[in-house]
Amino acid sequence: MKDKIPSAKSSFELEEIDGELLLYSPESTRSIYMNSTASIIWRLCDGKLSTAEIISLLQEAFPDAGDSIEQDVIDSIELFVTNNAIEMIDTAPE
Repeated sequence: MKDKIPSAKSSFELEEIDGELLLYSPESTRSIYMNSTASIIWRLCDGKLSTAEIISLLQEAFPDAGDSIEQDVIDSIELFVTNNAIEMIDTAPE
């Protein structure tokens, strides 16, 4: 998974409703409640950064979080995949 590029599906929108973050798809009426960490990860699933690059960026931004960031990113991306909110793109072979 770390070598793949997560790309958010345009049918999902991140909204704040009554102080809670919600990832919502009007097409499927599917919603995912998210914490602030998951919302940051969602925003980084732009179809350009690999999972490993997202992990690295967040580890640099939040050095006190330690190794938990890697698992948080993987868990969040797996949640997004399970809910059909992102697609995973294979990186081009070099």
